Formats: sequence, C-alpha cells, structure tokens
Amino acid sequence: MIQFLFGLVIGLSFFFWKQRQVDKQLNNVLHSLSNFEQIPSLSKVSQVRRTVNLLNEDYTLLLNERDLFKQILDKAPFGYLRIDADNHLIECNKQAKKLLFIQRWNPEKSRLFLELVRSYELDQLIQQARKTAHKLSIKWSFFPTSNYILDDANINNNIESYEPIFLKAIALPVEDDQVIIIIENRQIIKELSQKREQAYTDLSHELRTPLTSMSLLAETLIKHNENNNKIWAEQIYQEINRLINLVENWLKIAQLDGNPYDNLQWQKLDLQQLIISAWQSLAILAEKEQISLEYKGLENLIIGADLNCLTQVFVNLFDNSIKHTGTNGRITVNVTESNLDQPIITIDVIDNGNGFNPKDLPHIFERLYRGDKSRARTSREGSGLGLSIVKQIINAHGGSISAQNHPTTKGAWFQICFPKNLSKTEESLL
Repeated sequence: MIQFLFGLVIGLSFFFWKQRQVDKQLNNVLHSLSNFEQIPSLSKVSQVRRTVNLLNEDYTLLLNERDLFKQILDKAPFGYLRIDADNHLIECNKQAKKLLFIQRWNPEKSRLFLELVRSYELDQLIQQARKTAHKLSIKWSFFPTSNYILDDANINNNIESYEPIFLKAIALPVEDDQVIIIIENRQIIKELSQKREQAYTDLSHELRTPLTSMSLLAETLIKHNENNNKIWAEQIYQEINRLINLVENWLKIAQLDGNPYDNLQWQKLDLQQLIISAWQSLAILAEKEQISLEYKGLENLIIGADLNCLTQVFVNLFDNSIKHTGTNGRITVNVTESNLDQPIITIDVIDNGNGFNPKDLPHIFERLYRGDKSRARTSREGSGLGLSIVKQIINAHGGSISAQNHPTTKGAWFQICFPKNLSKTEESLL
C-alpha cells in the first residue's frame, strides 16, 4: 500500500510537471501568435487550434494571391524577370520569354541568366542596379543568336530570320540582392519614328534642289536691283539660305543615323588646333558681342576623328553659347585625359550665360526642339537641329555628351567624353 501511494505521488508529480511544461509551451506559441486576437474564455489548446486554422486560411489566401499575381504577369503586355543574388533566373513571364527568345528555361531547374539570354547590355544593367541599389533603365537593340534561341539539337537554317528587336529594360533592385527586370517592346515605336524621319529626309531631298535655285535667283536679284529694292532681295536671300541650312542639317543627321561609322573620314588631328579653328569661324559674331574664349588643359593632344564633323560639333556648341551669353561674356574649354581601360578624352565647354531652363534640359538634344526663347541674348534663331547634330556626331565617334548648368558660372555646361580613336585612323588607311 505504501508503495502504491508512493508511486501515485510520483505519477501525479510528473503529470503536473508535464502539464506545466505543456502550458508554458502553449503560452509561448500564443505569444508568438499575438497578431491574432485571443479569446480568454477558450482553453489554450482551443486558442492554439483556432489560431492554426486562421494561419491556414491566411496561407491559402496568400497562395491564391500568388497564383493571381502570376496569372496577371503572364497576361501583362511587358516582360517580367526576377534574378537572384547568384544571377540565376528564378521567375519569368510569357512576354519576357517571347521578347528575349527564352525557350529552354525550367523553373524547377536553376540556370544562369546569361546561359538563357546572352545580352551584354542587360547583364551590365543588372550588375549596376545591384551595385548602386537604384532603379536603372536602358534602351538597346537586342540581337538573338542561334546558340540560345533553340537547343543545339533543334538548330536549323531558319535562324537568320530572327531580326533584332528594340527593347527598353528597367532594373529594380530588391531585398537579398535580387533584381526585378521589366522589359518593354519599343520596336513599333522605333519603326514609326524611322518612317517619320525617312519622310522628313525624303522631303528634305526634294526641297534642296528648288531652294538652291531660288537662292541663285535671289542672289541675281541683289546684283541687278537698285538700293530701294535691294533690301527686299537680301531678306529673301537670307531666308532661303536659312531653309537650305535647315535641309542640309536634317540630311546630315539622317546620314549619321544610317551608317555613322561608315560616314566618318578618320584622320589624326590636333584637338586644340581644331577647337581654335572652330572658334575663329565664329570670330565676327563673338567680337560683336565681345565674348572671349579661354582654352585650358592639354596641348598638342592628337586624336582620331573626322575633321569636318568634329569641327561642326564645336561650331554648334560655340554658336549656342554666343547666343545665350551676354556682352563681355566668356566661354571656357577644358580638355583632360584619363586612362582607364583605354584613353578617354573629356572636354568641358562652359559659358557664363543664362544657363538652361531645368524644364528644357531633358530635351535639348532632341530634333527640332527649341528651348526657352527668353534665354537668347541675340535675335538669331536656330534651326532646332544644332545640338542634335552634335549628339549624333559624338555618338558616331563612340562618345557621349551631357548638358547641365555649371554650379559656379550658372551658365551652360556641355561635357563630351570619347576615346582617342587613334586605331581608327590606321584602319581607314587599309
């Protein structure tokens, strides 16, 4: 009997100890689920059972929302991709597969993004977005290649029918070093733009001949008219020449658009002499406004470039600065060189004029765009093509140009960067 009572005490003690442990664990569970409203009248086991049921409902709701999100993405008119920290493609919608010709991706099998889409531009966008942690975007012509359009066993002779497609990509860095890519098909927009520009080009060709004839007739009228009528003939002559310049500028842009590299005559040039020569061609206008040029930086710098095209760049930039710089103004040109993977020339053209209207800055290199007329100090009007030609020429030389207001002078600040291109001069001799 004593042994029985002793065993009963031990058993009850173990039971109450175990119940306390379970109760403690239930309290911990309920505390971790404190986001859900608790009902004190229910036992703790019932509360846990109720909370688990609520969690299951939430989980089911999340699964339904995820499936709905996937359905929306698959029907979206843009491409969607998600890249993990190791550059594996982990999500991809139907439009992205179509735009990037992804035909071998299996969500169950991890594959490097570059194995599926071999685009240097897109890969660099992903790396830069991850590095800077900022949203970035690019527009580029995507060229699908046979080694990833189809599996090797299915490659056939029809690969050449795949044409390059003009795309826009936006990279959005998210948590865990993942990157979301949004792809937009811009091919239709580009084709419409090309058709519009081709129409302008065709019209320019048609206008050039009659305008030239009209210019010659106006010049003849000036020579054979008396003083009273001469002023009208001179006005007609000036306006006709302005139209001729507009046509020639448009044709120049069209030529650079078509085959920019083929249309350049590469030769070795002294950059300082070229800049001074361009300034001298505008000396009369500069002297009239009492505007001076200051050259700083490298001297005797030899580069590879097209003489006429690069001269046109500086003539257009100086002309723009003269228009918007007041009397006794100054235009400064600073030339520097940096040696990274290849020698890069940086040219800063800075004036102390009115500067740009912030609203105009995103558009100043667009064709036929004219900014705030109140900036102009002179009555001369431009064609709206000068800065567009500058950008086209610099791009053709493998460089880039940007515009902003200088923080010190408050005037316009153009910065040009391009490689020395000396190797191009050797290739042009072959």
